[in-house]
Amino acid sequence: MEGEGLTSAGTYRDHLLAVSQWLLRSERPGGGSAAFFTPLGGWSRAYPETTGYLIPTLLELRARGGDPELEAYALRCGAWLHSIQNRDGSWNAGLHPPRRWPRSSVFNTGQVLKGMMALWRWTGDEEWLGHARRGAAWVRAGLGPGGLWEGRDYRIRGTPSYYTEVVSVLIDVALSAGDGEALGVARGALEQIATRVRGNGAVEGWGFGRGGRAFTHTIAYVINGFQESARLLADPDLEAVVWPSIQRLLEVTEAEGGRLPGAFDLEWKGDRSFVCLTGNAQLALVFLREEERSGNRRFLHGAFRLLEVVRRAQSMDSQRSGIRGGIAGSIPLTGPYMRLRYPNWAGKFAADAFLEFSGRVGAPSGPDVLVGEG
Repeated sequence: MEGEGLTSAGTYRDHLLAVSQWLLRSERPGGGSAAFFTPLGGWSRAYPETTGYLIPTLLELRARGGDPELEAYALRCGAWLHSIQNRDGSWNAGLHPPRRWPRSSVFNTGQVLKGMMALWRWTGDEEWLGHARRGAAWVRAGLGPGGLWEGRDYRIRGTPSYYTEVVSVLIDVALSAGDGEALGVARGALEQIATRVRGNGAVEGWGFGRGGRAFTHTIAYVINGFQESARLLADPDLEAVVWPSIQRLLEVTEAEGGRLPGAFDLEWKGDRSFVCLTGNAQLALVFLREEERSGNRRFLHGAFRLLEVVRRAQSMDSQRSGIRGGIAGSIPLTGPYMRLRYPNWAGKFAADAFLEFSGRVGAPSGPDVLVGEG
């Protein structure tokens, strides 16, 4: 990208290697990936939700020539998740082992299903697909008469709009089974959430709480759920639902040079006191998908700007293994998203985005890119 000072292939190699080795170090002795590392308390307990959707990343890193341990780790994550799957097919909310009475979670189960589906495709072992179908059946059974999940959601009673992420994986599982009825139910849930998209592209219910403010992390979840559903169903009208959101975010990205405000309200008033690095990485992926669909190079430039902020924030030489190669929740580190923590999902989305962007601009992604010592 002429005039952008495009980061060299060697730099991408170094940053991909660093984050992949950080993800390997996040494994907990009892199984699974730690939710986060904090300089004050070290590694947290394992987090089933994000361990689940870390699996596709680990396998993709391995497929691009990465350390064989990435595949072995993905398989261990899958085995651990299977060992803690509830009899009804669900997975619990929160970290593991739980410190309070465990509660099954719609969203967390949906994210774990991504790992089960990835392992099925990678290994061809139908057992992984069986685990996914059991989980999907539990998720679907919780849908209320209004087509969404009521009273089974994180922090708020009404279904958050970022549950598009759950819908998209239900579509994936339903397609694997040729289940037309389940596809119809999933599409109905998407249609319900689509009614929340305002004319300005903001989406009611896109955050964790009842107010209209949302981190870019959950805003990206909403958009990705529509994008992925559109891809799976070959239905571009689904992605068109969030086109105003994508366009607005691109405009702000360009205006801010990639330092996207960490949160927005329903009028697109941004909180510029911090950057949510997870959201930056996720929205870079959103832009790259849109560039692939439309051929509009503005989206490639936008992804570059967002990823440069993430890359520059990544610590490459810390003496602490929980910081070196990891991605903080916020910059500054004291920002309100995952304050003073390095979440494993920030590392996951950064790895996904670095890989996708590198492939798009021609940076090498062969065996020399991801092999190295932790």
